Amino acid sequence: MGTYCDPIRLSDWYEPEPVSPWLEEERKEIDIQRFVDIFEDVLASARPDEVECSLEERFREQADKWDRETAHLSSPAQMTMHPSYQAILGMGRDVVPLLLRDLQQNRRPWFWALSYITNDNPINPADAGRMDKMIKAWVDWGKKRGLL
Repeated sequence: MGTYCDPIRLSDWYEPEPVSPWLEEERKEIDIQRFVDIFEDVLASARPDEVECSLEERFREQADKWDRETAHLSSPAQMTMHPSYQAILGMGRDVVPLLLRDLQQNRRPWFWALSYITNDNPINPADAGRMDKMIKAWVDWGKKRGLL
């Protein structure tokens, strides 16, 4: 029966050469300067509109992507679990006016998102499934609160 041996560690056969303190300081300064140079290059090459998109731009991008990628689906569960729908939910209360406007203009079904974010549902249960009445209920709700 063989005897167990510990695995060979890098430190068992490799010993780095000692570095003088002045060289170590110089290396740190070079690394910091290199980082600063790279960071300044990245900032200089970025256009201001790439650095920060407005909430409306992010919403439009995600809403259009969601619409394209879920147009063939009939399952509300699958539609609401799409990453773009989830990204819109993550935008919080500030996105409510955009959802209402999009609901009004494009008739995209944001009902669940609006209910989730606002913790409200102005739709009369008797109107469930009637797109025009559901949209009107939310648009009226938004106007009453000064969001449209």
